[in-house]
Amino acid sequence: MANPGLQMGAMLEDAPYKTKFRVYISEQTDGSEPQKLIASNVEVTKPHVCSSEVVSSWQEFSKCPYIKDQKVIFHPGEVNKMRDIPQHPELIVTHTDSPELYLWNMDKQPARQREKSSGKGAQSAPSVAELRLTGHEEDALFPLATSAVAPVIASGGNDKMVLLWSIQDHMETILSGGGSGDKGPELAARTKLRGHDATIEDVVFKPGSSEQLASVGDDHAMIFWDTRQGDGPATTIKDAHGKGLDIQCVDWDVQTGYMVATGAQDGSLRIWDLRSMGGSSSKHLASFKVHTGGVIRLEWHPHHRGILASGGEDKLIMVWRMNPDAPVPEASETGSGAKGGKGASKELPQELIFQHAGHRRGKVVDFQWNSSPLVPWTMMSVSDDGEDEEVGGGSLQLWRVNDLIWRDEEEVVAQLEKHRDFIINGQNPPELQVLPPERKPEEAPPPAAEEDKGKEEA
Repeated sequence: MANPGLQMGAMLEDAPYKTKFRVYISEQTDGSEPQKLIASNVEVTKPHVCSSEVVSSWQEFSKCPYIKDQKVIFHPGEVNKMRDIPQHPELIVTHTDSPELYLWNMDKQPARQREKSSGKGAQSAPSVAELRLTGHEEDALFPLATSAVAPVIASGGNDKMVLLWSIQDHMETILSGGGSGDKGPELAARTKLRGHDATIEDVVFKPGSSEQLASVGDDHAMIFWDTRQGDGPATTIKDAHGKGLDIQCVDWDVQTGYMVATGAQDGSLRIWDLRSMGGSSSKHLASFKVHTGGVIRLEWHPHHRGILASGGEDKLIMVWRMNPDAPVPEASETGSGAKGGKGASKELPQELIFQHAGHRRGKVVDFQWNSSPLVPWTMMSVSDDGEDEEVGGGSLQLWRVNDLIWRDEEEVVAQLEKHRDFIINGQNPPELQVLPPERKPEEAPPPAAEEDKGKEEA
């Protein structure tokens, strides 16, 4: 089974050593059993906390003790991507291999039995969604975004269109739960944006807006939209990564509001400063080519300025520290900071601060930062391991970037200084030495003392 989709949900409980969150994951099957959308609880340990029992018993293919399923529903088709409605995180929107999208109230959906079934009959029939979102004329597989300020959903498809739905007028019915009929009620798109010349690969809302967004696609273009100005492009950047290169992902930095990142099929990553945008001739702020396969997913850190994660076909997730206060390039300049790629130095750029290599068996298809400051720099990621003949399926991983990597240098050095003796000599300082337990007064003397006493009496 593969796990191509995930969504980090709301915090459920905060304890001294761990924090419990809701997460949503999917299971893609070969058709012998229903496709699944699963609500689970995950316990995330706080920084500098570790369970010795879990570490000592860890195996690569063992089931994670921190993730526990709470509810399973049967999805009509495999889930390619999912995102929540930020105003109501129990509402999940899903993309599948069809023109339709589905909206689910995971708190109200009836739970289904997870056990294997034949995939046929009423017991294996798909669950009924609270809402079906229609309007695409061809399949819409992956591009999906939700606005943080209003219950508005955006989707891109093979029909070269970006569609928008507002579910505000239907919220009362959706929150009460329960789809009607065999497939659930239908909601047509309120806006259709036309401007791309090929399949759309990704879409993202501008932070703080439900009317401005960006999209990228196989026509090698990045397009900015403003629905207040009509259904045509506000700005189009042609050949944004070079002539003939499909652009596969885009994300808009929530901290600055003016930095946008894009990733392409050749592994290149580009950073754009919207303050310098000047039409189709706009230049990127920085360019990197360290990934050896296509970049599939990008996400800016929700709390730290300039921190960006990228992942893709080379099975790596890279974490970058960009400078959001760098000088804005003139419209006539080429992108500064271009590094990597053919003919470039083999040295890694200084902006790259971390690489996660845990997905060794398949390409990284999705990941998300945890948005809670209680567990900083924590991420959940999934890979498609279907090409691995030994294992197959998919891998879901929960991990954290060590704070010695991203904290201020002076602060890190001060902390390490406390452990200088152990780092250099492998010994703790005297105040941290483990002392042997003291012998209680009532305890009998050791055997050696008994023997000495007998000799004295003799």
